[in-house]
Amino acid sequence: MKYKLSDLAEVGSSKRIYAKEYQASGIPFYRGKEIIAKSEGRKVENSLFISEDRYNSLLKEYSVPKVNDILISAVGTIGKIYLVNKDDVPFYFKDGNLIRIYNYNSKLVDPYYMYYLLKSKCGQNAIKEIEIGSTQKAITIKEFSSIVFDIPSLKEQQGISYIFKCFDDQINSNSKINDNLVA
Repeated sequence: MKYKLSDLAEVGSSKRIYAKEYQASGIPFYRGKEIIAKSEGRKVENSLFISEDRYNSLLKEYSVPKVNDILISAVGTIGKIYLVNKDDVPFYFKDGNLIRIYNYNSKLVDPYYMYYLLKSKCGQNAIKEIEIGSTQKAITIKEFSSIVFDIPSLKEQQGISYIFKCFDDQINSNSKINDNLVA
């Protein structure tokens, strides 16, 4: 069946964090470039941080990233997709540069399926169609939320995402072996 993205999950961003709030240590704070690095399997370098107190205040008042949330680069380099894993949390992210998909409708969509769908040629083309701007490309939450996808049954989604996840797990395992051989 066809569903708008906003029917499948919540789509939003984050509460603004100002440069004066950056810390030398604490809770990682990711901008677009850090999420792009993570989406490409690279390590984050020169991390920024916010205080644990600031993070805890965000946790009480707003929604913070959780495992299986998806972050999408939304300004400049568009459409890099990152699925939050258990090793990432806690962290916070920059508003405006990243769009977050969270609180999935578990009766309609599997988070892993959504991740692989957005990374697919079909998903990337749908994102490309909503880009705005000529000098610096961007996508808006409103337009992104309105993208329509043809979604198979939950059982089919889980079968498809299981296969892709197995491939990803094997690739990650091979990368770790290669890293150990180089070191």
